[in-house]
Amino acid sequence: MMINVFECANQEKVMTSHRYVLNAGLFMMVAVLLAVTSVCMPAAGADMQAGKSAFVYQPPQRGAPQARVGGGTRGTGGDMPELQVLAPDHVGLTTKAQPRLYWYAHSPVAAHIEFAIIDDAAIDPLLEVETGAVKVSGVQHLDLADHNITLQPGVPYQWSVALIMDENSRSTDVIASGVVERIEPDKAASSRIAGSHGKDLVAVYANEGLWYDALEAISVMIEAAPADSGLVDIRASLLDQVGLQAVAEK
Repeated sequence: MMINVFECANQEKVMTSHRYVLNAGLFMMVAVLLAVTSVCMPAAGADMQAGKSAFVYQPPQRGAPQARVGGGTRGTGGDMPELQVLAPDHVGLTTKAQPRLYWYAHSPVAAHIEFAIIDDAAIDPLLEVETGAVKVSGVQHLDLADHNITLQPGVPYQWSVALIMDENSRSTDVIASGVVERIEPDKAASSRIAGSHGKDLVAVYANEGLWYDALEAISVMIEAAPADSGLVDIRASLLDQVGLQAVAEK
């Protein structure tokens, strides 16, 4: 029996060609699967990262000196109550003419409280009011609308909360203070603010560097749903970002 060498060679070429096609097809299938996986996995990772970074506070790039004071006393008095203004350590911004100013009392105290808002360019304080004792610990606030106080744009105001431990010795006051300034947001920021609601609005405020607006927005939501741990976590994250870890952990 004669073997056709050329026929065998052709058959070998055909078989090799088929193997090449099969291998190429398999390669393409693997490539497609890897491509799909690489597209989907980053998307999922991006979503997770977005969830973590959505409430990132971006401080204004002003190079301002430290503006927050809190947690101590002006005198020496042993074991004194502690309080903290919920403000960044720089000039905090707001778009509101009458924002809420938040502070934290570590424990109830019988001492009266004095709030003051000062414009360094003015002779008299914009606000100076004394209230009753701190009955409960936790986050508290002063609503400027309740006192008919309006902030002017572009003016930094120092605001303070003082626990008056002794009316006859004000050097023992426990004092905390911060600085707030009202600004007019640019067109792009105004558009983002106007188009956002709920937690999305909190994120926009934080990303735009509007500390007081972000804090007020999330705090109002917490007041409406105090059992929502997710909202509490968002506020705690914001506080932690400005160095208020002790308050954030409460």
